[in-house]
Amino acid sequence: MSLSKIMIVIDPTRDQQPAFERAVQSAHMTGASLHIYLCVDAQTGYADAESAREAYGQFVDDLASLALEQGVDNRVEVEWAENWRDQTAVAAARCSASMVFKDSIDHRDVQRELRQTSDWTLLRHSPCPVLMVKGFHDWSHRRILAAVNLQSVDSAHARLNNQIVSFAQQFTDAYGSDAHFVTAFADRNHIPSLEHLAMVCGVPLEHAHVGEGMAAEVIAETAEELDADLVIVGTVARDGLKGAVIGNTSERLLDHTRADILVLN
Repeated sequence: MSLSKIMIVIDPTRDQQPAFERAVQSAHMTGASLHIYLCVDAQTGYADAESAREAYGQFVDDLASLALEQGVDNRVEVEWAENWRDQTAVAAARCSASMVFKDSIDHRDVQRELRQTSDWTLLRHSPCPVLMVKGFHDWSHRRILAAVNLQSVDSAHARLNNQIVSFAQQFTDAYGSDAHFVTAFADRNHIPSLEHLAMVCGVPLEHAHVGEGMAAEVIAETAEELDADLVIVGTVARDGLKGAVIGNTSERLLDHTRADILVLN
């Protein structure tokens, strides 16, 4: 896994910054640099970039100093936009981020159904993988659970499965992690075998997990059983009406697991 630049989305309304802490830790282990990013919009009461920098410049500079003290190279960016949620994905592309780290705040299911959250927007439009940091785990177990879809036969999901397996294996090498894989099924006439899952993912049989039910529920239950620090899932980009529907696997998982969620698209 080549992590050359990690972009951290800073939330100035929170005292704790779990994504920042996780990014500094990851930069130490991978040699990546950090892009510390904060964006505000009119809803925050600031009218332009100058007022945003005046309000939050010292805040992000202090974070940058903390990173430098730990030997991590970084760059700070504070900007103003009409809609900070949309602008975050634009900024990730502009700075050529390898991965985006962002704190994930739990929402009730109905909240995500009624409006597009910042998590939803970033997951839909980010040009690179997104790590949603929950802040509950310190990755002490170094246990990864990666979810693959063995029920779908279309090429997009096949490519995504390959990407998920590759990322999980690379995380195992980079972080010294213990990788597990899970797949869910709903049709009892086509139950995936543990042996096939283990073979596809290149892991011992005891690291393969198959469960019946909705994918998000099966993944969340397995992550809880394993006490996983990180869950890796994929999302196939959707446009138009389908793209406006909240509730795909990655979005549902955000509010139903304590593990960090790495979303590939």
